[in-house]
Amino acid sequence: MKKFLKKIWDGVKNIYHKLIGGTQKYVPIAINIVEAVKSVMATPVDDILAEIIKKSIPGGADDVLIDNIKNTVEKYIPLILIELQATEIISNIEDPKEQLKAIFDRIKVSSNETQNILWHGLASLLIEKLSDGRISWSDAVALSEYYFTNLYKPINK
Repeated sequence: MKKFLKKIWDGVKNIYHKLIGGTQKYVPIAINIVEAVKSVMATPVDDILAEIIKKSIPGGADDVLIDNIKNTVEKYIPLILIELQATEIISNIEDPKEQLKAIFDRIKVSSNETQNILWHGLASLLIEKLSDGRISWSDAVALSEYYFTNLYKPINK
């Protein structure tokens, strides 16, 4: 199992190193944005989006990059978080069958981005839990992405 996971991880590393042009620079920025969101949640600030952007850019950055990050953060973070807040309403439904129906109805009208987050996260969580802790969350994320992209998707086109 370890050899198999190492092969997959090496594949993920190769993909990362083969990213073209300026694409590779967005990977650490995306991670920094998530960490900035977590940081901002822990400390109240006046301008939340400005604080997220400031914390996400390592060192100096050109104006085009800053504008791109700002536009992406302004568009997607509120969109995703608003869609995810529907869980509060659904959690008040007492009948589990009705609750599940409401969840599915909510997913159906969610943006593609929110659905992608949900499906990717759910697959990763299931892999992690079904392995009884033998597969870490990080490896589960890589495994779910690898399997879906390279094995499941080509067969089910």
